[in-house]
Amino acid sequence: MRQFFLLVILFVSFSAASQVSRDTVLNRCPVYITDTVSVNNFFLEARPATLKVYRVKGDLTVVVEQRDQFFSLFFHEKKLRNTTFDIEPGSKGRGEVEAAYSFKSGDQTALISLSDGKIECSFDKDKKMWKLKVNGTITNMSDRTLSYYRVRTELWLK
Repeated sequence: MRQFFLLVILFVSFSAASQVSRDTVLNRCPVYITDTVSVNNFFLEARPATLKVYRVKGDLTVVVEQRDQFFSLFFHEKKLRNTTFDIEPGSKGRGEVEAAYSFKSGDQTALISLSDGKIECSFDKDKKMWKLKVNGTITNMSDRTLSYYRVRTELWLK
């Protein structure tokens, strides 16, 4: 009986310490993807957005969705920690994160990776929530033009 009780306590403690998987509807979209020339934002700030936190093969994934466009963060860790992560396309290391902007247009889907940037991750003890501050750049080449987009957001996760 004692072993069963210890086993139950062990599993409860693991689930309490891990990041919560959930969907949350935000009143205002916190993601800003702006063109460096026209300062046009692709996400509409005044519209609601859905914040999804879940796991893919045990690794943490955070997605902000507004209509048919998505901003995704793919961590290579099971839970968040107080540190600064580097955004690297095709990354596999612990201190690195993959980030992407994707959108649907009809039957087609486009995925554009962030070329560089940083994610400042910190735990706020008063709110008991994680704060993710993302600053990055998208470099997009189409035909003969090279475009740069600035990406910034501030997400709060439970």
